[in-house]
Formats: sequence, C-alpha cells, structure tokens
Amino acid sequence: MKKDIRVQYPLYQMAFIVLFGFMAFSIIGVSKEFNHNSEGFSYSLEFNQIESIFLLGALFISSIAGLIFIRKIYSHNKQHPDQKLSMWQIKPIEFLEQDEGMTHITRRAAQKVYTFFVWALPFFAGIYMVFELPRFWVIIGILFLALMQYLIYYLEIRKHLREDEE
Repeated sequence: MKKDIRVQYPLYQMAFIVLFGFMAFSIIGVSKEFNHNSEGFSYSLEFNQIESIFLLGALFISSIAGLIFIRKIYSHNKQHPDQKLSMWQIKPIEFLEQDEGMTHITRRAAQKVYTFFVWALPFFAGIYMVFELPRFWVIIGILFLALMQYLIYYLEIRKHLREDEE
C-alpha cells in the first residue's frame, strides 16, 4: 500500500509547498526599485549570492521532484489503464476513489480538512487584519494552510489504509 499513489500524492504536494516556501524565502531580501516616470512603471529584482543559491536550489529540487511525480503518474496510468490520471485534471487526485471503502476514507479525510479550514481561515484572517504584516507573511500563512491540508489528509488516509493492511 506504500506505493499506492493515493498515499504518495499528498507527500509530493507537501514537498512542492515546502519548495515554494524556500523560493518565497529566497526572494524576501531582494531589493525592489520602483521607478515612476512618464514612460510607465518598472520593477527590478537584485539577488545576493545566498538568495540566488536558495532560489536555484529550490528550482532544481522542484524540477527533479516534478519529474519524479510525472513518472509516478505515468507508471500509475500504465498499471491502471481504466483509472488514468492527468496532472491537468480539474478533479483533485485525492478523490481517486476505486471502491466504497476508499470513498468513505476520502470523505472522512476531507471532513477533517474542512474542519481545519473552518477554524484556521478566520484565525489567519483576524491575524492579518489586526497586524500590519508584510506580504511575505501572508504568503507563508497561505503555504502553511496548504501544507496542513495535505498533512491532515495524508495522516487520515495512511491511518485507514494501514488498518486495512492489518
């Protein structure tokens, strides 16, 4: 069951979210120039050496992880021709429901994620309204919510699939 894409998919998503966080972190120290002149608006970014290393490293690792993920989707489609997946489908891969048991497990995981968002979104909205935080912290908050969504989903799916193995 460990090689099941339903278990591995949230791990890939969490990895992409963390890598995106590293990319956002590498951009926080950039100097921004805003020139307002008659020709229009210009914007330039300048990275120091450490920020460039973080950004390039995160881009390289995310490229490798993306290739591995594409390979995983391809091998799943080869093994399960009747349940092909697409990286560009509208329906999330989390809802790959092969039977009634998996439908029940997915529903329970989605309920836990929904419950998390019912409490977390108003909390973060209140924090952002009360405190004047830079845009970077808003991005980090959104990434945190996305990471927690996939972590809750992964732990619930893994718990139920482990029970089925025993």
